Amino acid sequence: MLTAMLDGKHRGRRKGVEVREGSVRQARQEAHLSLAQVAGQTISRTAIHLIETGRSRPSLETLELISRKTRKPVEFFLLSRDGAPELTERRRDLDELERLTAIRDFQKVTDFAPALLDRNWGEEDTALVHFYLGQAYCRLVRPTEALEHLPIARQAFERAGDEWMAVDALDWEASALGLMEDPRAIALAGEALVRCRRLDPKPPQTEARILGHIANMYVVAHAWGEAVRYYEDAVEVAGDVKDLLQLAKMHHGLGAAYQRMQQPSKARQQFDKALALYSIECDLSAVYRLENDLGDLLLHQGQLDSAEQHFRSALAGSTALHLDRRGRGYILAGLGEVSMRRGQSEQARQQLDEALDAGRAIGEQLLVGAAHSLLGQLESRHGELKLASEHFDSAIRIFEALDMPDRLRDCQMAYAESLYAREEFASAALHWKAAAEIGRLSALGFQWDSATGPGVAEIEA
Repeated sequence: MLTAMLDGKHRGRRKGVEVREGSVRQARQEAHLSLAQVAGQTISRTAIHLIETGRSRPSLETLELISRKTRKPVEFFLLSRDGAPELTERRRDLDELERLTAIRDFQKVTDFAPALLDRNWGEEDTALVHFYLGQAYCRLVRPTEALEHLPIARQAFERAGDEWMAVDALDWEASALGLMEDPRAIALAGEALVRCRRLDPKPPQTEARILGHIANMYVVAHAWGEAVRYYEDAVEVAGDVKDLLQLAKMHHGLGAAYQRMQQPSKARQQFDKALALYSIECDLSAVYRLENDLGDLLLHQGQLDSAEQHFRSALAGSTALHLDRRGRGYILAGLGEVSMRRGQSEQARQQLDEALDAGRAIGEQLLVGAAHSLLGQLESRHGELKLASEHFDSAIRIFEALDMPDRLRDCQMAYAESLYAREEFASAALHWKAAAEIGRLSALGFQWDSATGPGVAEIEA
């Protein structure tokens, strides 16, 4: 009878696993979970109560469920280390994935995890493999591959009633869409934040990470005020977590937002904090991306020599680490702008063409649009009016398709200035008018079309 109550969804179970007295209740209380939260939709609260009071032994599957929900290793519950060899062997592989993720050896995760998907494991174990694999691809900036795994993991966690893991998977799924510049990303991340804040207990580290991901999406969209708001919330939450890498990312993002808001001193303060924290954590990929942002900051302050030094350092590092997405192409675009400002037209054209090719090669439309806009400015300066117009028109189409009004406004203004310089006053006026209208709508709150989607409205409230 007790076995039936314990494993209502599973027939013909083997005899239960002998667990250490009081271990299940201790784990649940330390995780601040109720009986219902541990049970989820898989088993009953009564079953968990019977296990806690020693009146029933859990099956392998139930013990693994308790382990996941309470974030305790299976060995914590066992009366003896060889009490459940089948379970502990599986857990060793999953623990290894968790360890590799914790030390940020994501390449090893992608090498190790695929073979585990061929094992004859239960749905939740398989979901964990998909989750770690998807997260690793996301952190390696390989979003297409990440999206082959994260939705599978999320749906399995939702079926099992494991809302904690479902929220985690949903956040990384949104992040992968963000890396692909998909306008749906911000709505999905908003849903993750709403669901995270409903969890009891609420995981602060997950909340901080989601806030940071949303803020970064607003940075990409050039919605600086929203970016700062979410980053400041993320820094506040992450401060309680003491996660140095997470804090570094928040300061990095705040620096980028302040830079675009024309507050260079605040931007530099945030970049310096981020660089110090990245160095402590030995995150070289983040260091090189920050070098690129420092180069961009100095470029727009007119410090071309210092900007070039940072861009060159970033380019060498990103090439060594094969940082293609959000890496090499953007750095080449920065170097191209440095060369253009110095009047080194041929060098600028070569660097911007390489940036354009890099963006096209990996489908990074934001980079493609930025390169087209800079090439439009370059060709206009040299009287190549037809070619300049083609570049500006391409950039405008891309920014319209990406729903990035601030990027679109900046491009329209650059096009207008180009037309005015060659005394095409009527056409220039049309583009200035378009830029002004975009600015007016942005001031009224029209940022991304998806910003009014499910979840985000609830955040704004």
